[in-house]
Amino acid sequence: MAMQSNVPEWGAVQPAGGTRCLPVYLLLDTSSSMEGAPIQSVHEGLGQFQNETSRDQFARDVVKVGVITFASDAQLVTGGLVPIAEFQPPALVASGVTRLDLAFKVLVASMDRDVTRGVVGGQKGDFRPVVFVLTDGSPTNEEGYTSDALWRPARDAVTNRPKGKLKPSLIVSVGCGPNVDDGTLKEISTGTAFKMGTSQAAFAALFQYITASIVSSVQPGASLDDTLRAAGGPPPASDLYRVP
Repeated sequence: MAMQSNVPEWGAVQPAGGTRCLPVYLLLDTSSSMEGAPIQSVHEGLGQFQNETSRDQFARDVVKVGVITFASDAQLVTGGLVPIAEFQPPALVASGVTRLDLAFKVLVASMDRDVTRGVVGGQKGDFRPVVFVLTDGSPTNEEGYTSDALWRPARDAVTNRPKGKLKPSLIVSVGCGPNVDDGTLKEISTGTAFKMGTSQAAFAALFQYITASIVSSVQPGASLDDTLRAAGGPPPASDLYRVP
């Protein structure tokens, strides 16, 4: 049985011959604590996400993906928004500290550059982006100390943009492992946050959830807002659960 997302306020998505795209940004923590099995599981999960999403004829037409990694630096490793059918999971290397603030800054730059805006009285632009943030620890400052001083204003700059500037329809945060604070996860998100383990099965469940959420939402006649409000939560899974 396919999983349904329980993320609210995503807005209706109606594929229109591929002329409007749904930008999906994946902000991935690649700090040193992700080294080894976790970073490998993320890479494999990206491949799973690409394979399963691109199999759906509607998602294949509208979904574009941007992967932003963040550690001591942040970069849009896909170079821009890539059609899901052409997306190739990038090589990931774990090192450094957890500069989530830099990831949000890269996100803003990409939204302004890579997402097509509508024209008043003319062609509609792309749908508002959807953002997933995966991290295994608390955001840090330049020295690697846990701090709210940098990431909070950077996150606010994403969600409280001036009138006329594009902002995401939602931000979903996911914490993996024991070193993630529930309150911080909720504050990173726009209302919905998840926690998971660090096993391969946990990462598989995460990317299955992301895939199923996107695929179910872009079917003809689907209303993301109605569909997601009706869902009481993700299907039972010991490796992925919602933060209350």
